[in-house]
Parts: sequence; C-alpha cells; structure tokens
Amino acid sequence: MKLIGSLRTLFPAMLRALLALVLTTNCVLAAGPVQVAPPASTTVSAAASPASAAETVAKASSGKQANRVYRFGMVPWIAYSPLHVAAELGFWKKLGVEVTVVSYPTNPSMYRGIAGGDVDLCMDMIGSMVGMYLDGVDVKILGETDWSHGGDKIIVKRDLDVARLKARPIGVYLDKPSVTFFLNRFLQDWGLKLSDVRIQELTMQELADAFIDGKFNVILNCDPEALRAERDGEGRQGVTSADFAGIIPEGFVSRSDRFAAIPRDDLVKIFRGWVQAVRWLHDSRNWNEFRRILNSRTFQSDGPYTEADMQDMFRSVRIHPASTQARRNISVDGLRGYLQSVHAFLKDNDMLEREFFLDDILDNSALIDALKLEGEAVQP
Repeated sequence: MKLIGSLRTLFPAMLRALLALVLTTNCVLAAGPVQVAPPASTTVSAAASPASAAETVAKASSGKQANRVYRFGMVPWIAYSPLHVAAELGFWKKLGVEVTVVSYPTNPSMYRGIAGGDVDLCMDMIGSMVGMYLDGVDVKILGETDWSHGGDKIIVKRDLDVARLKARPIGVYLDKPSVTFFLNRFLQDWGLKLSDVRIQELTMQELADAFIDGKFNVILNCDPEALRAERDGEGRQGVTSADFAGIIPEGFVSRSDRFAAIPRDDLVKIFRGWVQAVRWLHDSRNWNEFRRILNSRTFQSDGPYTEADMQDMFRSVRIHPASTQARRNISVDGLRGYLQSVHAFLKDNDMLEREFFLDDILDNSALIDALKLEGEAVQP
C-alpha cells in the first residue's frame, strides 16, 4: 500500500515532466537546425555586407556581448599597409579594439563605400577627401599619416613645349584635388594654371595607352603604367611628387556621422594601433616579415611582388614615423597648411563648388592623443 501511495504521488509529477519535454522538443524542431557561426576574420573584401563582420563576431561570442567591429577601408597600396600589420600582429586586439580591414579594388569604389556607409574609416589621399566634401559627402579628415614621394609622376612628350599647353587636354588617373593640386603646381612653373587646360580622367592603364597612341602630350600617372608610357610613348619624366615634398599627403577619413558614432576611446585605440604598426615596420629587422604581410594581405589580389618591386614601392612613399606625424598634425604649416593651400587653389581655379572651413572637415585630435599615449612629445 505504501508503494501504491508513492506511485499515486509521483505519477502526476512524471506526467508533467514528460509533457514539458515533448513541448520543448517541438519548439526546437519548429525553429529549424541550430546554426554554428564560422570564426571571425580580420580581413574581408569590399563585397562583404556592412554588417557581416560584426554579425560573425557576435555569433562566435557564445552568448557574450560582442565588441563593436570597426570596418577600415583602403585600396592596395604600400602606404596603407600598416593597417594589415596592425591586424596581422594583433596590435589592435592587444589594445582591446576590433578592426576589420576592407580592401577595395579602386579609389572610386572606395569612395562609394564611404558615401554609402559601408565602412567606418578609410585611408586615402587627403586632397581626394576634400573632393568628396565638394561632391556633397560630409566627411571628417582625421589626420595625416604619409605622403607620396615619387609614386606620382608627370610624363611629357620629349619634344613638348609645356608653355604651349593652353586649352590642350591632360590625362590624369584621378580627377580629384589630390592629383590636380599637384598638376597645378607643375603648370605654375610654366606660367599656367589648371583652369588653362582640359582635364580628362582615365584608368592608369588607359592613360598609358592613350599617351603611347599620341592622344595626350602630358599625363599624370603612377608606376608601373607611368614607366610604360615613358618607355613606349617617347616620353620623359617631367616631375614627380618627390620634387614637391608633401604635395600629395595621405591619411584617415570618416563620414561625419560615422565619426560621431565612434566612441573617443575606441578611435584613440585604433590610431594607437597604427602608430605601433608604423614603428614596427620602420625597424629593418622586420623587413622579411613585412614583405610577407605585403604579399599575403596588402597585395593579395594583384601580387606577389618581388623584393625589388617592394623596395621601389617603399621608396616612393614616406610613411611618417611618430615624430613626423606629430609635427605634421600639429604645426600650422603641416596638414592645416596643406588644406589652406588646396582651398586657395580651388578658389583660384573656380573649382570651389562648396565652401569649407578647416573646422568643418578636420578633427585630428584623437590621432594627437594616440601619439601622446604612445610616448610622443606633441608640442603645439
């Protein structure tokens, strides 16, 4: 009787447990199979959706709250390779910030990415950032990092009298103030200015082909296409960006609303990762590892490049060490002086389609804070 009494007491509880198990099983089956997320990656192509990197990390976090993942855009160029160094060597991870480097095939495709909100930050020529602002995209320039030092070349026909170029076409690989400001400086030495000539934008390969075919007497291009134009098109090198130090500076940019949404501490950490990466690559003991990162990450889509190629590319830019970066971002004749000169150039050539003041487009204070935290003495 005691056994029967116990069963009477126990049976309702067992029945309730069994019913709960059946209902839970049906809910799981209705929801579909459980998805297992792949591991997060620190490099993606520009074709990835804006949220894909963040979603991947969130799924991989096993229920923990995921950190925000910042998307940093670039085109394959050695001056921007510290981004891949910082990602590859874990500098950002050690600082507690997550960054995905997004590689775009061309500058115009990257500009569309910035305007469309595909990335939080980008690296590009600073004059091109001004061009984006003139085109109606509200951007913030966040600091200077390097400048072209021979990577951009003006090639002219051997027998050309440059002074007779008025109203003639000149080909450029990018019709943005970054490039046209340099071209204007070249023309000034011949008593001309940009508004005296006609500008036509083509791809680098198309530009070299057109010069060889005699369609242009002057082009502004980059190697290896500039070298091909000079060799096969009866050309000679007029000037390069090395002849005018700082004529094409490069740096960080963000769409203004994206910039405003990044916590200050995170932005400083991102820039500290850059400073650490630049310090690392300027150590000659790291050259072989740097070459590996260049071929496997920066030039993944169009490499691999030889040792000689990489040496030539590295000589064609000046990636600022921390001391130079601090000086260029603080002094009135550095980045600020460049932007003021570009403004004057645009106004003089009737190209200032949208007025701007420095405070409208420049905020490099987070970069300056990062330099201070990395031990750089920053003096106003």
